[in-house]
Amino acid sequence: MKYRRYLFFLMVFMAVAILQACGSNSSSSSNGNATSAGTLSVLVTDAPGDFDHAYITVKDIWFHTSSTAGPNDAGWVKKPLAAPVTVDLLTLANGGMRSLWSGVSLAVGNYQQIRLILAGTEDALTASAQTMNLQYNNEVVIGGTASPLHVPDALHGIKLDGVFTMTAGGTLRLAIDFDAGHDIVDFRTGEYVLKPRLTYFDLDHAGAIIGKLALASGGSVTTPRFVIKAERLTSDGTNTYHMVRRWTVPKPDGTFILYPVSTLVTGTWDVVVRGLGYQTVIIKGVPITTGSTPASGATDLGTITMTAAGAPDYAVTGAIASPTGSWVQFYQTLPGSGEYPYEIRFRHFNPLTGAFTAPFPLSNDVLQVGTYGTPTITLTPMTPVGGSGSYRAAAGAVLYDRSAYQTVSSASMVSFGSLTVSSPYQGNTVTGMISMATSTMNSMMNRGVLFAVQGGMIVNAINIGSNGGGQIVSGGTYTFTNLPGGSVALPLHGAFYGIEAVGWSSLTTAGAFAIPQVADLRTGNDRADMTMLPLP
Repeated sequence: MKYRRYLFFLMVFMAVAILQACGSNSSSSSNGNATSAGTLSVLVTDAPGDFDHAYITVKDIWFHTSSTAGPNDAGWVKKPLAAPVTVDLLTLANGGMRSLWSGVSLAVGNYQQIRLILAGTEDALTASAQTMNLQYNNEVVIGGTASPLHVPDALHGIKLDGVFTMTAGGTLRLAIDFDAGHDIVDFRTGEYVLKPRLTYFDLDHAGAIIGKLALASGGSVTTPRFVIKAERLTSDGTNTYHMVRRWTVPKPDGTFILYPVSTLVTGTWDVVVRGLGYQTVIIKGVPITTGSTPASGATDLGTITMTAAGAPDYAVTGAIASPTGSWVQFYQTLPGSGEYPYEIRFRHFNPLTGAFTAPFPLSNDVLQVGTYGTPTITLTPMTPVGGSGSYRAAAGAVLYDRSAYQTVSSASMVSFGSLTVSSPYQGNTVTGMISMATSTMNSMMNRGVLFAVQGGMIVNAINIGSNGGGQIVSGGTYTFTNLPGGSVALPLHGAFYGIEAVGWSSLTTAGAFAIPQVADLRTGNDRADMTMLPLP
């Protein structure tokens, strides 16, 4: 389709631009004297998803001692793989890992930013993708059908924030955690987009939780699509709530593994188990032992018996005005003092429409609650605050304040307005003109989309086609508003946005693309004009 051809030619143009830009901004992969360096290993892991396969192709990893460095700034330590590696993320659930970098020398220092670089989806197929008989370097497979997985602004990488220290002669093992089940989003028919909220774990400060699910009525544990989550308390300055930091699904025999689970912030976690048509289970105060693995020393929850819900699940739909790159979390709170909301379900909005792609089921029954103990955990039914099947929903996005809670208790629409950029920063604007390289293209292009991307994450998107009241791609202005930025008095360092555009015709095979532009919103608004070039 036209979008696929756009990606191929886009990556060709951008590859040329990168080669021209290499020089003073590119750092050597060598770290000089080995006595002033340590040894780093990087692995990748994943939570599961509702796909047959989810392939990504990894090329490079960058490190920086500044959390605010832009992708073109000096000081990056770049560690390319000897050859790109293609990984099926869905083989890495339940504690599975794939080693990508092993025994790499990294200079002593305090590092605050990582960027993981994937191959362009429709670059020429890498040898690793060819070996796996893929059609694209990054793709998802559902029912045996392969679809492209678009990686926004792939050349500048996916940003991971966090601090780790490399010491002289020290060793460090980092596990980068994908979330294919949540962060691969059905963008358009037959096309998917990666909205990566990547995190990483220091494996020397992590442990494991294991257990098994069984149905009270007997039968297979795979049909209800159970999800097991490790959650801990966090605060955004206004609200305190439980945040999911690791999740998995049971194997066909009911066993599950949560690994790695960090022990740096807390030594105890709460475990939440939910499934379609079943009562949700919450087990509080689960201890984690540093250094435990699925094979040794893991906390064993034993067998958790899941009870069918007494009332059918109900479905909700959702929408947000801005930014369309937002997501929504559904929480339930246990009765009693000192209790805070638990995340039960999560869903991204479609980054183009700002709506759920499909209705979303929620359990309509009581909770089963227990506290960790041996030899068994006793579960007691509890009605959540607000009544059985009652939730509070909140929308969020990177660098934006979370929305106010909305109560949800039956099939309905959960609708949010525009999120506010987190203080003390402000919502800035990118404007520009879209024009065609040739006049003959003007009458052809009636479909299109424009992305604003920050650190690999789509922040917002605009329909620039004439369909649905969008702006006409064959000529005219566009405006992105409410993008997190700064002012001269208070800059927001790192507020760089890649602006990408693609257009196509609904009546012919004609297609067009624009070479991405960078908008700098660190100290105010910016402009990025786009010239649509024809696809041959």
